[in-house]
Amino acid sequence: MSSRAIQNRETGVFAFTASTKASRLFLVIGISLAVMVPVFIFGVPANRDLSNHFRFALPFYDAITNGNFYPSWLAESNSGYGDPSFRFYPPALYYLLSVSRLLLGNWYAATLVTFAAISVIGGLGIYFWSKSVLPSTTAVLVSFFFALAPYHLNQLYQATLLAEWAGTSLLPFAFGFIERICDKGRRRDIAGLAFVYALLVLTHLPLTVIGSLALFVYALARIQRPHRLKTLVKLGIGIGLGLMASATYWVTMLSEMHWIGINKVDYDASVDYRNNFVLSTFSPDNLNVWWMNIILLMTVLLFAPIVFLIGRRKLVGQGTSRAVLILSAFALFMTLPLSRPLWYTVSSLQQTQFPWRWFALLSMGGSILAAAGLPLLAEADQGFGKVKRMLVVGAMAIAITFTFSHVVREAQFLNKAQFETTISEVRGTQSINYWFPIWANNNPQPMTEKVAASDRTVSITSWEPEHRTFSVNSGKAEDVRVKTFYYPLWTATSAGHQLATRPDKDGALLISVPAETATVKLDFVEPLKSRVSSYASLAGWLFIGGLALPTFRRRRI
Repeated sequence: MSSRAIQNRETGVFAFTASTKASRLFLVIGISLAVMVPVFIFGVPANRDLSNHFRFALPFYDAITNGNFYPSWLAESNSGYGDPSFRFYPPALYYLLSVSRLLLGNWYAATLVTFAAISVIGGLGIYFWSKSVLPSTTAVLVSFFFALAPYHLNQLYQATLLAEWAGTSLLPFAFGFIERICDKGRRRDIAGLAFVYALLVLTHLPLTVIGSLALFVYALARIQRPHRLKTLVKLGIGIGLGLMASATYWVTMLSEMHWIGINKVDYDASVDYRNNFVLSTFSPDNLNVWWMNIILLMTVLLFAPIVFLIGRRKLVGQGTSRAVLILSAFALFMTLPLSRPLWYTVSSLQQTQFPWRWFALLSMGGSILAAAGLPLLAEADQGFGKVKRMLVVGAMAIAITFTFSHVVREAQFLNKAQFETTISEVRGTQSINYWFPIWANNNPQPMTEKVAASDRTVSITSWEPEHRTFSVNSGKAEDVRVKTFYYPLWTATSAGHQLATRPDKDGALLISVPAETATVKLDFVEPLKSRVSSYASLAGWLFIGGLALPTFRRRRI
């Protein structure tokens, strides 16, 4: 055979292989978009959390378009008293929504595109991870199971847990990069782990806590003994760089958590983790647990092909598959009352509110195992195997039917007009109890003006979310009341001198002004640690970029 024929043959094989890979990717993307069809037809799924997300997104977008690319104070909430929720809620989802809004010109289209992008990212993420566990063709089936997982669809259609849903789409990439680091340990895989982990931290805090523990368990189950220390170091570098890149968020969040309510102001028992273990009750009085019991049952039915793996030691006994099995079992354990001692011990877990959030991990691991068992379904064509196949197919049919008839069909959808009306009404609405400053009352005294003084005239010069200027004419020295909740970072100055501030009995900001006429500048001033953490984040992203760059080896002549 001539060299040209060999070259043509190799080119043809490569083209066929590339085409096959492309078709698989298109299929995964198609599956991910297919579950979004009800959104495209009927509108945006609505729930309480939808309003809360857009209570953030609208002023976040306003701040960005006004040149403030990381706002610190949500000024319009609580009828103008504001709250510090921007400092505690991860910003990535709101950046994505804001960019989409900027490009598309309206919030409805931006929301649909954002939802579609998140769904596709999740499908690609689970495919990326499962390719290292299963053959590529079977990995496509994993995206099918993941897209139809009852909890994953419930995140969007019933609960509107948008940030958690987005975090669930990112997390599979982290497991995939752990697989690659354990397998080859290349620099770019360390960079990939760091990149995804940083995005996870910046997307959803509860899933970061849950996902970090899950990644640790998975890594311990996956690492090979001869290279354990070296691999652990590489994994540690990846996680460390991810934390460094996201420091601008979490440094502020951790250092100021003692300044907000965190369910201690106006306590809400429904978000207490102790009341949310799956199978802890079967009473519909606890609607969260009652519904999640049903979601668990449907998840088990959907993943019924796993029964064909039972006894297949060769498949389940392999390092990677065993790690997936351990992860799935651990995720299920963490949702049950049996795990209470661990929840009592780890305080950060308690702040995730709902043990059933671990269903996100169960949906990932279960999808991989179910896809691994599905090809074995076809082999069961006689005797008891045939009966088992019929039962498995029936179980899957029940799960899929229930998911679409209840989780999806019973969602409340908002068309464009309804959606625009709904989000326009969220401006200025009340914070949830987590974001109230500890000095604040959730029903502060109504104020008709932005600044109130007893016997002195006040004139407003400017009133921006984080920078205000007003003048108070001469009179008796007193405390003027500002229609803003007190927070230690609000700094008032007049004629170059700092004025004393304190909270009123309902949490409003009081500023001590002198007897003479005073022009007061009220600024939200970031502390030194915030500026340092911003530089650390920039350095972290630069390090990640440096690791991701390809290395070129000099060829020997």
